[in-house]
Amino acid sequence: MIIYAASTQRTIGLVLAIIVAAGFALYVLVNIRAGRKEIGAEVELAPNRKKYFDDEVLETRRLDIALTAGVAVLIIIALCLPLYWLGEPGRQEGFDNFTYDQFASRGGEEYEELCAQCHGAAGVGGQAAYTVLDEQGRYIAGVSWTAPALNTILYRFTETEVTHILNYGRPQSPMPAWGGPGGGPLTSQQLETIVEYLIEIQLTPEQMASEVQEGLRESVLKEVRDLNLEATDSELVELYNDLFDGLGDAYLHDLEIRQNPEADVEEIEEAKEDLQHLLDDYLVDLAEKNAAKYGEYLFNNPAGAGAYACARCHTAGSSWNADNELAMNPNLQGLINAEVPGGGGFGPSLIGVTSQFSSAEDQSAFVSVGCEPNLQYGLNGVCEPSGQMPGFGPNATELEGSMLSLEQIAAIVEYERGLE
Repeated sequence: MIIYAASTQRTIGLVLAIIVAAGFALYVLVNIRAGRKEIGAEVELAPNRKKYFDDEVLETRRLDIALTAGVAVLIIIALCLPLYWLGEPGRQEGFDNFTYDQFASRGGEEYEELCAQCHGAAGVGGQAAYTVLDEQGRYIAGVSWTAPALNTILYRFTETEVTHILNYGRPQSPMPAWGGPGGGPLTSQQLETIVEYLIEIQLTPEQMASEVQEGLRESVLKEVRDLNLEATDSELVELYNDLFDGLGDAYLHDLEIRQNPEADVEEIEEAKEDLQHLLDDYLVDLAEKNAAKYGEYLFNNPAGAGAYACARCHTAGSSWNADNELAMNPNLQGLINAEVPGGGGFGPSLIGVTSQFSSAEDQSAFVSVGCEPNLQYGLNGVCEPSGQMPGFGPNATELEGSMLSLEQIAAIVEYERGLE
């Protein structure tokens, strides 16, 4: 019923169909009643033995009724057929939407059962257990792998590429093969329903921009804390003020408010907003004065569990924080390679990337649209058939909008071209 009532044309057509059906039913009932079994002599009661209407009645009133009824039926047919034709696209769209909703619903169930434990509810990102092995396949360490958010995946990968990843998994990561072609347990239709669900949960471009900005703020704060892990709060404030012109005072105020058990929600939010405004002003200024440093923050952006970051693929150990593992377990020194920014991981090393892309413009264009299957990129690169390198800029996929702006991509490229 929802499908038929999804448009005005369908509603009109349904009403007309009901009227025609009701008229036909009435006609049948009247004829059945008029044709009931006659009682009496055939000679007296047979219709062909009775006196019928004379010519004057038949050729005037009765004929007018018959002709009027015929014209009415023609009018109904003339109206119904165009309305039916006009409503056909709406009916098809309604059925497509109904089918899509059904697939997305089933895909949501599949996702919650199979994917949410790593990628989080509604695809916001999460953690997955992973075993790090050496080159000979021997155990090194069990780590917690940061599984990226999937609520932006269709902005950087096409549906075909996502299906390929689901089919074959991701080597050197906890992501297994789920589809039959890769030896997984799911059918192609089950994978299709999961992709339909992923379409349903994708963020808007505005939401992605907000996440990117929040990740950049976190990166700035983390960098200053990492400058001196032993520093007191007052020393951190001095570091903030020296590096970011007054940011330390806002940080200290924010910290005091958060630690004050008597602080109300309004005070906490106000302190948080003040700190965010200062961070945003610093980032705008940084993008203009030091694009490479701004690009470094973007390259390592932790937002969306690393979904926006280049480091996830191009810096070994980034997804499971190899530096932290070494800090917690010094015995792993020599077995685990500490992170080398841009030194390569799932993706190739970016050190010396200028030998692949002769200009920053060519490299920016490649990062923006990603790798098209089997096509050459740069000076001597060839994309894999599955198109593993995603696109982070406008028009990378079928969705409108992009994960990063062209200015942000240019800043990342400037940072990458300076890696040594």
